[in-house]
Amino acid sequence: MRASFEQLEAFVTTHSEGSFSAAARKCNKAQSVISTLVANLEVDLNVELFDRSRRYPTLTDAGEMLISQAEILLERRSRFLAIADALSMTLENRITLAMAPHIKLANLGEIIRTFSADFPSVDVEIQSFAAGDIQRLVVQGEVDLGIILEPEGIPQSLDFRSLGSLKLVCVSHPESPLSHTPSVSWEELRLHRQILLKEADNPNSAILKASPSIWHVSTATEAIDLVRADLGWSALPLHAVDIFVQTGALKILPLQFETKPYAERSVDMVWSFEKPMGQATAKLCELLAENAVIQNSTMA
Repeated sequence: MRASFEQLEAFVTTHSEGSFSAAARKCNKAQSVISTLVANLEVDLNVELFDRSRRYPTLTDAGEMLISQAEILLERRSRFLAIADALSMTLENRITLAMAPHIKLANLGEIIRTFSADFPSVDVEIQSFAAGDIQRLVVQGEVDLGIILEPEGIPQSLDFRSLGSLKLVCVSHPESPLSHTPSVSWEELRLHRQILLKEADNPNSAILKASPSIWHVSTATEAIDLVRADLGWSALPLHAVDIFVQTGALKILPLQFETKPYAERSVDMVWSFEKPMGQATAKLCELLAENAVIQNSTMA
């Protein structure tokens, strides 16, 4: 055997952690063991993977070419073992589904009913957490499936699938100066206080954070209360505000920089491919992937 998975893990972890000592701590091994594994891999492959002339090891040209392949091999091994473990598992007693609080599935009840018909003995627990917490809990194995809004970056141990998109609109009080502007520019938004959902504070979603003057809230309900009191504008899910828009309590702002009256953000389902996915979890994952309908209106 020219390369073992243990050697590849030492190689990849040394690169990702930046040193042999850090890799040793990550792998819970002695530094000498990590160094030996990498050195033996270099001998077996007949290439030098790291330049050790500096304080910290850096990839050589050969190392640069091989690191991504090593990462892929380790990932495929993890998936292979997870599938094998799942095949030998007994039926789960409980499945935990975690959803970001601003995301709603219009047909969640129908999906769970279909699932329960096939797996009547399996309990389904549905919880609500912020997207970052959901990713962490899925990685830790405390949550089986997570539904989140457009993650900034997904950990390597997670897999994901898009379920659709969530519509967001910028709203203000109908008597706000912004509501009387036929086309609201980015600069005009910045001149007024923003009521920002903490979960929406994502640097990759610029529409969600514009103003230098920001009041943070935890829920869409709190944001709506403050906007209705004419204390600022907010970017919120359409399903949370459309009833207020229809009654005239709120007004959707026509944004100069958006071609549609709303912005769309991808909704993704995430799970860990390192944790064995049992038969029931796999079925619920399949039902959600094929049938989930993101709620974008209270009229849906």
